[in-house]
Amino acid sequence: MERHRAREHGLSRLRLLLTVDSYEWRSDSGSWRPLPTAGGAGANDPTGVAVGNFGKLNVFACPQAPAHPHRFSVQ
Repeated sequence: MERHRAREHGLSRLRLLLTVDSYEWRSDSGSWRPLPTAGGAGANDPTGVAVGNFGKLNVFACPQAPAHPHRFSVQ
């Protein structure tokens, strides 16, 4: 119902534009790692960027009007 109401008013849902994660991969997970991985302390944090409490930042944009302000979510 909310989606239908948004369309009636010419509104669109925000779309995920960018995700910035504190880590390139999670050291406690074997889900994905670049090859070759040298390992060692800090190998999964090459940039040193820490988002919030070492989480991730999601940036959302309006697909209908790029001039609309972006929205942010830190997880």
